[in-house]
Amino acid sequence: MNIVERLQLLRQEMEKHNLDYYLVPSIDAHNSEYVPSCWERRTWISGFDGSAGEALITKDHAYLWTDGRYFLQADQQLDAKHYTLMKQSGFAPEVNEWLKMQAKSSEGKKRLGVDPQVLSTGRAAGFEALMSSLSGNFVSIEHNLVDACKVALGEEMCIPSSEAYALAEQFTGESLTERLNWIQSQMVAKSADYIALNVLDEIAWLFNIRGSDIHFNPLVISYAIIGKNQTWLFVDGHKIPDVLHTQLKATGVNILDYAEFGTHLSSLEGSIWLDPKTANFWMENKAKQAGKIIFEPSPIVAAKASKNSTEAEGARIAHLKDAVAVSRFLCWLDNHWQEGVDELSCVDKLQSFRQQQSNLRGSSFDTISGFASNGAIIHYRVTPETNKKIDDSSLYLVDSGGQYLEGTTDITRTVHLGNPTVAQKRHYTLVLKGHLALARQQFPQGTCGEHLDVLARAALWNAGLNYRHGTGHGVGSFLCVHEGPQKISQAPTGVPLLPGMIVSNEPGFYLEGAYGIRIENLCLINASQSDEAEVSGFGPFYVFEDLTLVPYAKNLMDMDLLTDEEIDQIKAYYEQIRVKVRPNLGEKEKAWLDNQMEIKQSISRIKETYNS
Repeated sequence: MNIVERLQLLRQEMEKHNLDYYLVPSIDAHNSEYVPSCWERRTWISGFDGSAGEALITKDHAYLWTDGRYFLQADQQLDAKHYTLMKQSGFAPEVNEWLKMQAKSSEGKKRLGVDPQVLSTGRAAGFEALMSSLSGNFVSIEHNLVDACKVALGEEMCIPSSEAYALAEQFTGESLTERLNWIQSQMVAKSADYIALNVLDEIAWLFNIRGSDIHFNPLVISYAIIGKNQTWLFVDGHKIPDVLHTQLKATGVNILDYAEFGTHLSSLEGSIWLDPKTANFWMENKAKQAGKIIFEPSPIVAAKASKNSTEAEGARIAHLKDAVAVSRFLCWLDNHWQEGVDELSCVDKLQSFRQQQSNLRGSSFDTISGFASNGAIIHYRVTPETNKKIDDSSLYLVDSGGQYLEGTTDITRTVHLGNPTVAQKRHYTLVLKGHLALARQQFPQGTCGEHLDVLARAALWNAGLNYRHGTGHGVGSFLCVHEGPQKISQAPTGVPLLPGMIVSNEPGFYLEGAYGIRIENLCLINASQSDEAEVSGFGPFYVFEDLTLVPYAKNLMDMDLLTDEEIDQIKAYYEQIRVKVRPNLGEKEKAWLDNQMEIKQSISRIKETYNS
């Protein structure tokens, strides 16, 4: 069945509820970025399979909102006759604004329908207020209409059923008992009798459990309720092996069926803590039946973001393993590309090098392997139809990561296997300058990501260039590769960067139809050891520690564009690689690494130094 037929079927469901609009977000009931195939509703109704975006279906047309990472992809995947791409980040009105303008320009009261399980409590309140102001109606329909279409077509709606397992304290640094005691102390401080959780990585972190229900994310589909004296984990029982069941029961965790969560939530008596950003509207409706609701951010978000010493050391171990794997891959690519290498074979080869590392549990996301024009698609995913052969005629961008028991990795490198053009070297070096500027910046307590973002863009901006994605995202500890609340972007967050947080540093540049460039390291935020910062009275100050340890592309650096400070910074970074990574490589790989890390100043720089 094609997209047109699916839209017709959905409109028939909308007509049953007398709806003018039906919203199909990309998230599921757990506010997940990556969702299992049974809940990929927006993809099913639109054909667009990027990780971010939402569709709004009207009686005679459909609209797809997404951000700059996916503009090219959405243009390629959407049926332009039946879908209009609404470009976020200032290029188009947001859904609320569009509804407001549309409803005002049309006659009659409008009805907006949505599944309350895929809408946060805060966003639902916004839609309710909007539709009320337009004399229309916000209609909460518990049975998802896209699911109804799929069932009508005989499609199976099976929730993944992978087995869960405990993550040992040697990796988490804290026991389940310690974490439960901690969250109960947080509840006491907020005068909450219970806290209800639906976000999967929060539950995984709190209970020290992992699974494989979601591609690339070691999570278990579940809900949880923590009370002052009792704890409940709602999960399909067959996912919990006997050993884990015994461990959970020993710490006072009651295991109930996943489907019982809503009934149990509505039966509680007392005050219930919900996070308005992530708890869904369906949960709010259930909790209303129990008593008072306390809307506050989940305390797990901040605690999970700031890694403890065990998690921080685990991240270093994971990134050292990853550096070995990626360095071996880049060495292999340099020496074997003439044998007929393509984007798909590179994905497999890189994964094979990662699989040689201990405690690997898979990729942290779908590897982006883009040669030439495919590299200009920011979140490109190679398929047999789009697969390009890699040669020495253009740039190759590879963005990948691994899930290790010790931590989660994410690295992007851009290479050229031949002789890059002057323009390619200039663009790469401008991106590198931004990457280096952010990496070396010391900053005071209270600094947010939006305060630093310009550092990564300044060199590009000065050349009249830019990129349409954030500069940095948070990363979990053997959890999700995209983790909040911290990030580095132009969008205001109000979230200070704190010691223990891991963020990416990934400026880029993309020339549509030609090539893409991105350089990405993960960085751990640490307290500054600067004596001057310590006694200045303006501190404390923080610095970035590069966790990623893979050299940059030597032949893409325009040494005339790099300052002495930047060259010294690269040399210091390479010294870390030489000490930590090089001993773990074979002789041929060591020779490749040494060559990549050989920094030669340009002739003009040497002349300048001589003349001075």
